[in-house]
Amino acid sequence: MKTDFLKWGALAAALVATASAEYELARAVGFNQWVAAAVPAALDLYTVRALRAHREVLAAVAAMIGVNAASHLVTTGLLPVNVWLVVAVAAIAPLVLWRVHSLADDPTANHGDMTTVEPATVAQTVTVAEPAPVVIPADRALTAAPFMWESVSAPKLTASVPAAAPRQVVTVPVAVTPTDLRREARRLNREAVRSTSRPVTIKTLQDELGLSRREATELRREVVTP
Repeated sequence: MKTDFLKWGALAAALVATASAEYELARAVGFNQWVAAAVPAALDLYTVRALRAHREVLAAVAAMIGVNAASHLVTTGLLPVNVWLVVAVAAIAPLVLWRVHSLADDPTANHGDMTTVEPATVAQTVTVAEPAPVVIPADRALTAAPFMWESVSAPKLTASVPAAAPRQVVTVPVAVTPTDLRREARRLNREAVRSTSRPVTIKTLQDELGLSRREATELRREVVTP
């Protein structure tokens, strides 16, 4: 991917231009020359993290504007250095630490969009006798494709018919969708509520639909939460 030098050049220039005022404000409220340099560094790192994550950009820019404005007001004598200003400047580093780690630990980063997954397909094996094949009705097909999961352990349905003729094995692909899976889970939940007055359990979803515990947990949360 081609690097956008203009974008990152503008960012670097803005960070350098604001760093001086941020440093002077830290010095004005009592930071020594080495610790004061950490204030613009913290704000700059927060801004870069927000831009890369495409989140909290407005908050990061607003923080830089506020600190720069306060610095120039103090320099010109329009804003006195009082208790609240000292507290606000001292809080910059802890707040930046919190927000940068929050952006780094975004819960949506590793899970993706659960609405863009293609339906899975499982194979169903049917043993039939020639010349008349046995047809399994569509409403008996196992609907065990997860909405956003990696694998499905689906049982095989076998219908055997005695015949003198040689047998053959026919593999019928059955496409199952996330909608079918949710419908089956809701049915199991209704049965559980009717019989036990409690929502369906993760174990039941695992056993009935052939899911892993993680997959059953996600599906239960979707069908049980109002």
